[in-house]
Amino acid sequence: MEKENVNFIDIYVLETLNEIKDVVKRNIKLDEEKVKEIDNKMSKVLKDLINSNFKNLQIDTKGNLIYTFLPIVDEKENEKVRLSLVLYYTALYYDNVNLLHNLLKNNVNFKYNYSIMLQYLDKSLSSKFETEKYCKMISVCGYMFKYFMDSIQDLSECEKEKYIERFVYLINEKFDLIHELTLSKTYGDKFEYFFTKNKLDTFTNKTYEMANEEQLRLINSLSCFDKLNKETSNRLNNLMQTKNFSKKLNNFNLMMQLFTDVELEKIDYQISSAINNFSKTEESTRKIIEFTQRRPDLVNAIVFCPYEKFMKYDNFILEEMCDRYMLFSSSDNEIELLINILKAKSFFKKIFNKYNSNDLNKTKKFIKKK
Repeated sequence: MEKENVNFIDIYVLETLNEIKDVVKRNIKLDEEKVKEIDNKMSKVLKDLINSNFKNLQIDTKGNLIYTFLPIVDEKENEKVRLSLVLYYTALYYDNVNLLHNLLKNNVNFKYNYSIMLQYLDKSLSSKFETEKYCKMISVCGYMFKYFMDSIQDLSECEKEKYIERFVYLINEKFDLIHELTLSKTYGDKFEYFFTKNKLDTFTNKTYEMANEEQLRLINSLSCFDKLNKETSNRLNNLMQTKNFSKKLNNFNLMMQLFTDVELEKIDYQISSAINNFSKTEESTRKIIEFTQRRPDLVNAIVFCPYEKFMKYDNFILEEMCDRYMLFSSSDNEIELLINILKAKSFFKKIFNKYNSNDLNKTKKFIKKK
């Protein structure tokens, strides 16, 4: 085996390079073939830094020597150096160092929640915009670019290009409204998932172009797990374009299977959530629809009812249990007592076709007489 001439600086550079790549790989997908070329470039950068600053040795609290690129003792400053190395590696990878410089000049923050927004530097997207406009868009809604690029990262280059072209067209169309809404004191919306692949597969260009404020929020609210089938997608697009539909519903596929366009206007997210929660069988679906039609004011309570209990008792009993907060805390004996009382209440209701808040007291007196 040929003996390599390896010194301490080589080891230090390799260790640092691996740390940089670990951070980059947690945020973007890398082509391993291309990585070899970038590693060589970054290694030279790191060696130049070391050769010019390696004399800066420090001693930690235990008396050990610490080798650093710069004479840094502040952890915040150390963090800035590490982030700069990650950004520079990524800029080399995307051949976009000038863009990195321009973004930083425009005070773009690459940190967002627990992520580093390295997607901003992807040249396949940034090259579709003028630099000044791109910097402005990233400053306003950079997270939108990040989540879009994440959603297409596993596609072929050809497929990626198709989605990128569509993204560029649509964000140019809607940017002014999105900018206005992100600055709104009332909502302060962040449309992170507005242009993800799932949304672009669901909504047509015409729907995006015509979308008003509430419809933008509807599009953004659908999660990556909301897979709308073709029939549902076509119908929803048509409703949004022709009826100004903007209601957020739980499980659009199911709701559109159960309701007409007119009926959809009468339900809201809470009602659709209750129906979705108890839609295991045709019987339970019919039952929950009847319940929500009779007592829409109780949907927020019934949605937490255990399925077995929901199927065990009729809707009349369930309504009274919701009214009396008995869904969880009541024993079977307490429920059976309530049922016996309500049998008489139901009897009066059928006779007079109405009852008031005093009916329960009347019912108790009726039972005592019996």
